[in-house]
Amino acid sequence: MHFGAIVKGPSTNDNAISLPNRASIPSFLSIPRIIRPILRKNVRATIIPVFAAASDAEAEPSSSTPPPATAPKAPRDDDILPDSLTDALSDAAQATALAIQNGTERCIAEILLSEFWDPVSGPVYAEEGDQQRFWKLTRRFIEGMASSIGDSIIDPQQQQQKQDGDASPPCYSIRAIYPDAGVSAMLRNQWTDAPFFFGSLNDRKPVQETDKIIVLAAPDPPSLQDVLRIEKSLAPGQALVMFNPRLASGDVGLGLNVRRLRESFLSAFVTTYSLRPVGDIGSVFRKFPGLWQVFVQDPELPGRYLLAAERSSRPAGEVLDLIIMQALGEDGVAGVGGEEGEGREVGFVDRVGLTISSLQRFMKALSQ
Repeated sequence: MHFGAIVKGPSTNDNAISLPNRASIPSFLSIPRIIRPILRKNVRATIIPVFAAASDAEAEPSSSTPPPATAPKAPRDDDILPDSLTDALSDAAQATALAIQNGTERCIAEILLSEFWDPVSGPVYAEEGDQQRFWKLTRRFIEGMASSIGDSIIDPQQQQQKQDGDASPPCYSIRAIYPDAGVSAMLRNQWTDAPFFFGSLNDRKPVQETDKIIVLAAPDPPSLQDVLRIEKSLAPGQALVMFNPRLASGDVGLGLNVRRLRESFLSAFVTTYSLRPVGDIGSVFRKFPGLWQVFVQDPELPGRYLLAAERSSRPAGEVLDLIIMQALGEDGVAGVGGEEGEGREVGFVDRVGLTISSLQRFMKALSQ
């Protein structure tokens, strides 16, 4: 059984990223092929008041009669999902900032869209310029996080200059760590106005004592040792954020000890934001401090989604399979909103599907 990605139509938000075609994209985050799979619901229907025709005897002579009040729309569970890529980055930045302000010093934020992210190989740079656009995602995320936290993380030297009346834009005590020195140098030269500092994983000393937040941009499996080195070098009060990390991969053979080390390292992190499509029909979602949520398409309202389940930990594997199958009614048990375990037992075809799915995960685990 194939489960697909969450889909939404064009957003009505003027500030959202709209990508009709590659040739007419002046936007800061012009990322083709991305918007379709992330977006949650179609453009919200405009509520147009319909006025009943009054009889001649009941018609009011005044033209200033106020229109009848329109009943407000009832809130839906899927209102928490982002309307655009811009909204997703903003939500991820705000959720991560909130977690840091609440004392969390190890955070993960991930926006894993199938059009530019592969769970095995990582970022997808299918066309020229895709890598540059991917790095721009990290800038928008860091800027949103810095804006949410505010003056408390302004660089100490600039803080003094601000007190002395310097009106220049602030530079925050945030350091973005990129995969290699070449990428870091390129972005530093291009983004001269970036309100944060730059570094790379292979720098001799990538983190400074004055850095308050360190953001690792898309660390991959070969960089695991460098990531561990940076994490161990941090002092209390320095927060580490991994943006779209991919420390596990079927492309890289890892021994049991390395896998245990990686799992022990990741267990100290809190996922503050996660948007991960499930094939074509839903998404696994979390926004700090909320629970993990699984959404599936609403069959009666195209472009909207139903909340299938909430969990305290990330649903994956057979647990996620069963949630999706129950929500879609494909195994005869409770649908969305029903109690788990109600209804008939899983049928033979579904048992075969679950077995195949389990074997696929087992083979993938062996390849790691």
